[in-house]
Amino acid sequence: MNSPLQHYADAFERLPEAARTTHRREALQRLLALGLPTPDLEDWKYTDLAALRELTPGPSDYRTIPEGAPPADADGLDAFNATFAVDGLDVEIAAKADLAEPLLATGTGHRRHRIRVGRHARALLRIELDPDAEFQTAFFDVDLAEGASLQVLRTQDATPDAQLITRIRARLGRDAKLDVSTVDLGGKLGRHDLNVDLAEPGAEVRLRGLFVASGSGLIDNHTRFDHRAPHGTSRELVRGLAHDSGRGVFNGRIVVHPGAQKTDSEQRIANLILSPKAEINAKPELEIYADDVKCAHGATFGQLDLTALFYLRSRGLPEAEARALLTLAFAMEPLRQIPNAAFRNEALKRVATHLRSDLDEAALVS
Repeated sequence: MNSPLQHYADAFERLPEAARTTHRREALQRLLALGLPTPDLEDWKYTDLAALRELTPGPSDYRTIPEGAPPADADGLDAFNATFAVDGLDVEIAAKADLAEPLLATGTGHRRHRIRVGRHARALLRIELDPDAEFQTAFFDVDLAEGASLQVLRTQDATPDAQLITRIRARLGRDAKLDVSTVDLGGKLGRHDLNVDLAEPGAEVRLRGLFVASGSGLIDNHTRFDHRAPHGTSRELVRGLAHDSGRGVFNGRIVVHPGAQKTDSEQRIANLILSPKAEINAKPELEIYADDVKCAHGATFGQLDLTALFYLRSRGLPEAEARALLTLAFAMEPLRQIPNAAFRNEALKRVATHLRSDLDEAALVS
């Protein structure tokens, strides 16, 4: 009996001979054995990839990509990406370097990237997904050495039929800092995983994010921060909006492992539901196995404040404009905290356009 993913095996055999490497073939065997994730798995409870199982991988222009053994907990989606990725960054930044130009992770097709930031080096990574992709995956393997700093700016501003999946897996050394800003707008399916291993003392990760689920689209964000050493810090500030029949998901898991004393962790998630058929599922999770920590988490859900809406209308604003203004104000909090000014202003304008706000640009930029 043929595997339900046999067409992926057939697509692999059609690749150029040079692309059918041992690593790719091993990844294909893992994909066929595991299959793509299903809603039976807790991490995929609200996200059904059934439609992707029928899609054929995209471009055939296969170039050099980072290759190596998949992580021990790699799933079928990771194996798919490792099998069919067409290109990717493979960067090692020297110790104490301060890159003047950002690293760019863009382009079409499936991508696989590996980034190593040396001791006390600094860099910026810009991730821009293909807005018209029928199906695109972009996977990142990031390692920050002692005192290294990486800022990640990621946007997904897709057409209604696009299906886009990104996954960042990062390991942080002593006193390393990872700062991530994400904006998800539109698309048929958007999934973003951020898995961070705060492996050594003093490591720090910060995430600020906004997602807007609209039409009949689904946007699913999953994070996992593992505090494995003392004096680690993590911050998550995420806001989600859903209107039309859009569905949003946010699952944030923080694990404080034994021995990770003096961990300081905070997770704040707020959601705004703008129509009767919209839906958001948010689940903050906190596991603590150390006894000297400072940790907090929480999630809120709501609708537009009718009192505030009445106030704006009483001052002469039409209802549609008043609703847009309040919605944009809700979305602003994580956006205004983006440290990169150019990206911050670009994100504010994109979100305002997506929410059909006609505010003067001068009121958006900072």
